[in-house]
Amino acid sequence: MGKINLTTVQFKGTPEQEKKLREMLNSLKGQPGATMPALQQAQEIYGYLPIEVQKIVAEELNVPLEEIFGVSTFYSWFSLNPVGENKVSV
Repeated sequence: MGKINLTTVQFKGTPEQEKKLREMLNSLKGQPGATMPALQQAQEIYGYLPIEVQKIVAEELNVPLEEIFGVSTFYSWFSLNPVGENKVSV
């Protein structure tokens, strides 16, 4: 079975974003119910939750990636893809 790619664009996170993410996650480590606030703040940092970011969240919080992915895909306010610069409606 091949690799599943749920994000439609190439991930282009910066070292500054990753540093900010890891610092935020470090402050949440060991707190019960840290998954939701961690994902909300991660999405604020990156604008969306690509699998690369989900892996960091899972690793830093010591939570299975499946759980992080499940939460990321269950709630409609989380996005696995970046939002476009322009909104078009017809």
